[in-house]
Amino acid sequence: MDTKVSFFMLLMILYFLVPPGVTADESQHIIEPDQLVVVEEKAWEAFNWASSDQDKVVSHGNFQYSVYWSEDRVLSIVRRNFETNDIQIVRLDDYLLAEGFPESQQRNGHRNTVIGISPGDGRVHLSWDHHANDLNYTRSRAGLITDPPEQITAADFEPRQPVTANAPQRVTYPRFFNDHNENLYFFYRSGGSGSGNIALFEYDHQEGTWSIISERLFGLEGHYSAWEDSTSRNAYMHDILFDDTGRLHITWVYREVSRTWASNHDLHYAYSDDQGRSWHNNAGELIADTRKGEQITIDTPGIVVYEIPVYSWLMNQCSMTLDSQNQPHVATYHMEEPFVPDDVQHDPPAEAQHRLNYYHYWRDDNGVWHRSDPLPLPLPRRRPMFVAAPDDTLIMYFSTNDGFMAHVAKAADQWQEWKMFHLTGPNIAGGDASKPDRRLLRDQGILSFTVDPSGQRPGRGFGFVDFSMERLLNAFKE
Repeated sequence: MDTKVSFFMLLMILYFLVPPGVTADESQHIIEPDQLVVVEEKAWEAFNWASSDQDKVVSHGNFQYSVYWSEDRVLSIVRRNFETNDIQIVRLDDYLLAEGFPESQQRNGHRNTVIGISPGDGRVHLSWDHHANDLNYTRSRAGLITDPPEQITAADFEPRQPVTANAPQRVTYPRFFNDHNENLYFFYRSGGSGSGNIALFEYDHQEGTWSIISERLFGLEGHYSAWEDSTSRNAYMHDILFDDTGRLHITWVYREVSRTWASNHDLHYAYSDDQGRSWHNNAGELIADTRKGEQITIDTPGIVVYEIPVYSWLMNQCSMTLDSQNQPHVATYHMEEPFVPDDVQHDPPAEAQHRLNYYHYWRDDNGVWHRSDPLPLPLPRRRPMFVAAPDDTLIMYFSTNDGFMAHVAKAADQWQEWKMFHLTGPNIAGGDASKPDRRLLRDQGILSFTVDPSGQRPGRGFGFVDFSMERLLNAFKE
C-alpha cells in the first residue's frame, strides 16, 4: 500500500475515534433512544433520506405519519399510533420510483419523498420522485388526520394531480412546511443546478386549493466575477421556517455551476412578514415584492450575512433552526480556507476531505451574524440537522458509520463550548440530515426522526427513533 495513502487512512481512523477537542469518554458514551419503532426491516436500499426533505415525518393528534420507498420501490405511507406504537403501511402501487426513467435513476438520491399536513381540512399532502421532471403531487381526502379512521387505505388518497394550473415544471427538491397558524406552504426548485428558480405556493384549506405566491422567488440573473464571470446560478435553501410571530426566515447559498459544489459561496439571509410576498434583507430593508414580479438576485443588497468564498467547498441544503428569541441558527460544513485542486471535480479529492468541518452560524438580537470555531466532521461526510431545546441548547445531530452523533452547545456561553455525544450505537443508521418531527418536538419535547434500523447489516430498513428532550439535556450535563 502507498505510504501516503496508509498514513491518510490512519489519520481518518483517529479523527473519527477521537475527534479534535473531544475526549474519548465523551465520544464513546452512548445515550440511546427512548424508543426505536421499526416500520420495515427492508426498504429501498439506495436511499430514503434527503437533506431537502424538510418535513419527512409529521404528527397530529395520536398519530405520526411518514413516507418512504418500499423495498420494491413503491411509494409507501406509514401511520404510527403513539399510544400503542402500532404501525399501518399503505402502498400507493401506482407510484413506482423512477418509473419511465433509465434504470440508473432508481439510485438517484434526489428522487425522494416528502409529506405535509393541512390541519384546517385534515389532509395529508405528498410529493415524490423528482430530478428536473414534471411535478408529482397528491393529497388525501379531507378529515384523514382530524377524524382518523381505524384503518387507512390507498382509497383515502386522491389521484396524482397538478398543484396549480400552469405551475412551473422541471421540479427538484419539493418541500412542505407550515406557518405558526398551521397554514400549509409548498416550495420547489424549477430548473437545474446552477440555473434554477424557486416556486412558492400557499394552500387554502377552506377552498382546498393552492395558489402561487411566486414562480421565481429567486432570479438566476446577475454577474459573479469570483467564479469564471458566472451569469447564472441557483439558490440552495437550508430549512425554510416560520417563527411564532409569523415571520418567514430563509437562509441559502448560491451555486454557480452544476459540475462542482466548489462554486458554492456565502451565507445569505432574508425574511418575510407577509407569507413570502415581500422580502427584507438582514437590515430590514425591502428587497423584493413578489406581487410586482420582483425577485431576489445575487445583486440584491444586504443579503450576504457571512462571506464564504468559492473553493471553500461550502455544502448546500444543510439545516436551520430558530431559538426562543426567533433568531436563526444554521448548521453547515465547509473548509476553513479555500482549496483549489489541480483537477476540479464535483467533489473535493478524497485526500482533502479531512479539511471539511461543521460550522454553526447564528444571528443575534442586534442582527449581527457570528460563526463558531470548526467542529469535527467524521467521514464519510453527512449533512447535519439542527434543533434547539426550550432552553436554547443547540443540538447538531448527524449520521455516521458508528450511529448517530451530535455536537451540543448551551446558550449560557453563547454556544462557544461544544461537546460531542453518541446518540445511538451502530445498530441505527441514516442518511443526510434526517429531519425531525417538528410538532412533536414543539408540543411534547420529543425529538423524533426516521432512521435505518438495520444498522451495519446488509440492506436498509425504515423506522422511527424518539428521544425525550428532558433526558437528552440531562445526559448532556453529565
